[in-house]
Amino acid sequence: MKPVDRTSSLLVSVIIPTYNRAELLARAIQSVQCQTHQCLEIIVVDDASPDNTSEVVESITDTRIRYIRRETNGGGSAARNAGIRAATGEFIAFLDDDDEWEPEKTEEQLKVLKKYDVVTSTSDAIGDDLRQLDSTETVELKDLLRGKFTFGGTGVLMAKANVLKETLFDESLPRYQDWDLFIRIALKHKIAYLNKALVRSNAGNHLRITNSVLSLPFSELEQHYRMLHKHRDLFGTTLFRRHMCDGILHGVGQRQDKILLLSYAAWRYGVVNVLRILMTRIVRRLRSGREPRHKVAET
Repeated sequence: MKPVDRTSSLLVSVIIPTYNRAELLARAIQSVQCQTHQCLEIIVVDDASPDNTSEVVESITDTRIRYIRRETNGGGSAARNAGIRAATGEFIAFLDDDDEWEPEKTEEQLKVLKKYDVVTSTSDAIGDDLRQLDSTETVELKDLLRGKFTFGGTGVLMAKANVLKETLFDESLPRYQDWDLFIRIALKHKIAYLNKALVRSNAGNHLRITNSVLSLPFSELEQHYRMLHKHRDLFGTTLFRRHMCDGILHGVGQRQDKILLLSYAAWRYGVVNVLRILMTRIVRRLRSGREPRHKVAET
C-alpha cells in the first residue's frame, strides 16, 4: 500500500516584514499566493509604515492573510520577531517585501524538512556557475563562519516553528541579522541545503540595508558590523579581520571618501585582506554579471 503523503496539509506561516514599500508589497504577497503548496498563513508585519501599506493589504481578498501593524518602527528583525511570535504554523518561512518566491519554493523545502529541522536554498542573485560549486547536502557551521550559504538573506530559509521561536532575531544588530541567525541555529541544529534558486531578488534602487550603509559616516561603519564582534571567538582572528574588512569596504567604489576608506581598512585589517576582497568582488562580477543582493562574501 502506497504511504499517504501528508505534506500538503502542513501549515506554513509566511512572514513578510514591510516598511514603506506599498508599491512592491502586493507583488511579494502574490508570489506566496501562487505557491504550489497552498496550506499557508501569510503574516504581513507592517513596521509602522507612513504610506498606504494597510490599504494595499486590505485590497487583497485572501482569508489566509493576517495583517499586524507595529506602532513604532523597530527594523526588520523586530518585525520578523513579531511575525514569529504570531505564527501558528508548524513551519515558518520569510519573504522580504521587495522579493518574490518561485511557485514551488514552499513545496520543495517541505520535502526536505521531512528529515531536517531547517532548510535553506539559494536565490537568483547568485549565478548558476556559483551554485554549481556547492554540491553539499548540508550547511556546516564552519562554512557559515566563512560566509557561505547566506546569499538571499532570510528569504531562502524555512524551519520548524519551534526552532525559530526559541532562537529569534537579535534586534540589537544593525546588519547581518540573518547571518547571525543562521550561525545560532547551526550551533544547535543540522541545516539542509537545497541547491535551487527559489527566491527572486529585486535589483531596484529602493532603500535597503545593503545600500543605505553607503551613506553612513566613516566614523560609524565599525559599529554597523557589531555582529562580527558578537561572534568574534567563533570566527577566529583571521576570519574576523577578513569579514570586517569586507564589510567596511561594502560599496567603496560609490563613496566619496573611498581613498580614505581603503587606507583605513588596510591599516586596521591588513593590505592583503583589502586586495583579496577587491579581487574576489571582481571575479564574482565576472561570473555572475552582478553582485548578490544580500552579500556576505566568502573571503
